Amino acid sequence: MSKNYLVLGDDEYIKRSEIDKIKKKFLSSGTENVNYSVHGSDDIEEAMISLGTLPFLSEQRVVFIKDIGTLPDRSMQSILSYLENPSGSNVLVMSSDRSFKKTQHYRRLSDIVNLVAADRPDILTIRKWIEGFFRKKGVEISAEAVKLITELKGTDTPAVKAELEKLLSFSDGRRIEVSHVEELVGRSVREAVFKLVDAINARDAGWVFRILDDLYDQRKKTYEIIGYLGWYIRIMQKIKLLSSTGAAPIKIAGELGYSPGYTNRLIGQSGKYPAGRIKQWVSLLVAADRDIKTGRPETLVMEMLLVNLLTPSFTALPAENVPI
Repeated sequence: MSKNYLVLGDDEYIKRSEIDKIKKKFLSSGTENVNYSVHGSDDIEEAMISLGTLPFLSEQRVVFIKDIGTLPDRSMQSILSYLENPSGSNVLVMSSDRSFKKTQHYRRLSDIVNLVAADRPDILTIRKWIEGFFRKKGVEISAEAVKLITELKGTDTPAVKAELEKLLSFSDGRRIEVSHVEELVGRSVREAVFKLVDAINARDAGWVFRILDDLYDQRKKTYEIIGYLGWYIRIMQKIKLLSSTGAAPIKIAGELGYSPGYTNRLIGQSGKYPAGRIKQWVSLLVAADRDIKTGRPETLVMEMLLVNLLTPSFTALPAENVPI
């Protein structure tokens, strides 16, 4: 069986994780520094020399060539020639994105190396991953909290992992609820989203797009902004529902898990959201999420979403024709 690998996919976090697994499989921690090398398109000759060098104080040497999809044909031919008669003591690991599958070199490599998938997982897979992460740590997390994490962070695995570590430290072994995710995961963006909503309600396009630029300057991703707009409108929906039952502000605060002062701020804003407008927001957010997942440019999707939210006529659409 081949000891050589091609790690293929578009998720950099998973790609690094899979490469680390291969390293640990063949190298001990004490010999990694002298028996592991990384190469790019500009030093394939060095990679070939490494593949022809015996390991030092170890049974294996691991040679990693990154982004092989960017290599010229001459370099790829050198790799393919090596793989026809590979060293028994050295392990070749290569990586590339999914586009490499369309090349003739992929077809040849796929027959002679181990293929390792590093594709970006879908939302359901991420949610199972989150649940498994906390289960291994002996910490409970509510289904609603798991859902909110993915709405805010999408399928960005490094970002999700960072937030899970943060939540784990915060929890101190206690159950994690939605309010904890809102407080920790969304702390840095929540106030900006309130300003964004205020600008939308004021129909001030210039203000809206200045805030959007600020969010991008803070390296916020489009799906994070859409996720928080979704969080906001669900809070409005919950407040409207609780208010319709005659619940007092202090009871609403308890249901939401927020302080009375913060809840009063939200209650004050909820008057701007009759049922029809809430349904229309949900419809537009769902459409934006779908457009991103089907490959439309994220910045264009975000801009069109905000234009639609700013358009006065959209609030006049018949509510019964809009799904929720």
